[in-house]
Amino acid sequence: MLRRSARNGFKGILLLAFALWTVIPIWMVVMTSFKTQKDTFTVPVKWFFHPTLDNYSKAFSNGDFGRYFGNSALVAVISSALAVGLGTLCAYGLTSFGMKRSGALMNFFMLGKLVPAVTMLLPMFVLINEVGLLGSYVGPVLAHTAVNLPFVVWLAISFLKDVPRELEQSALIDGCTKMQAFRKIIFPIILPGVTAAAILSMQYSWNELVFALQLTNMDTYTLPVGISRFVGSVSVDWGKSSAAATVTMMPIIVVGFFIQKYLAEGTTGGAVKG
Repeated sequence: MLRRSARNGFKGILLLAFALWTVIPIWMVVMTSFKTQKDTFTVPVKWFFHPTLDNYSKAFSNGDFGRYFGNSALVAVISSALAVGLGTLCAYGLTSFGMKRSGALMNFFMLGKLVPAVTMLLPMFVLINEVGLLGSYVGPVLAHTAVNLPFVVWLAISFLKDVPRELEQSALIDGCTKMQAFRKIIFPIILPGVTAAAILSMQYSWNELVFALQLTNMDTYTLPVGISRFVGSVSVDWGKSSAAATVTMMPIIVVGFFIQKYLAEGTTGGAVKG
C-alpha cells in the first residue's frame, strides 16, 4: 500500500509539474496583455495591477491584426480541408483497393513526416515564385497541406485498418459503389480520427511561421507573421505582442475544448463500433 501510494504521489507531482510548465507561460502572456508598459517591466513581477485594454485596441488598430486574423483563418481552413480530404481518400485507397506494394507506399508517405518541414522551404519558394503566385494565399496553403498530408494519411490508415471489412463488403453487395460505401459506412466510423486530424492540421497551420513569412506579403501575412512584426531591431512591444498572442490562442483553445471528446478518441483509440 505504501509503495502504491508513493507511486501515485510521484505521478501526481509529475503531472502537476507538467501542468504548471504548460499553463504558467500562457498565463504570463495573458497577464502581460493587460498590463501597461510600466507594469510590464516592473521588477519583481507585479501580480496585482490595474488591467487595461489599450494593448488590444492598439494591436487591432495600429497592427492590422484583424486582417492577419482573417488571413490565418482562410489559410488554416483551406489547407486543413485539403489535407484531410486528400489524406483520407488516399488512405482509403491504400487500404481498400488491394493495390500492389501498398505497404511500401504507406512507408513512403511517412517519409514526408520524418523530413524536417523547413527543408521544403527553398523548393517550395522556387516553385511558387516560378508560377507567379508568390505573395498570394496559394503559397502557405500548399505548404501547410504538404506538411500535414503525411500525418493525415498515417492517422487515417490506422483507423481504416480497424474497420471490419465485412461492413464495406455488405455495402457493396447492397449495390453501393466504393465511394458510396466510404461516404455512408466507412467515413462515419472513422469520424473521430478525421476530426483529430483536422484539428491538429489546423493547429499547425494556425501557428506556422516560416512558410508564411517567406511565401506571403504585406496583404497576405498570417497571425504569426503579424505578431513577429511587433519585435523591433532594438525593442519588443510586449504589450501588443502579448495581446495579439492571446487573441491568436483563443480560437484553437475554444475549438479544442468543445470537441475534446473527438480529439481524445481520434488520437488514442480505434474506430471499431458495434
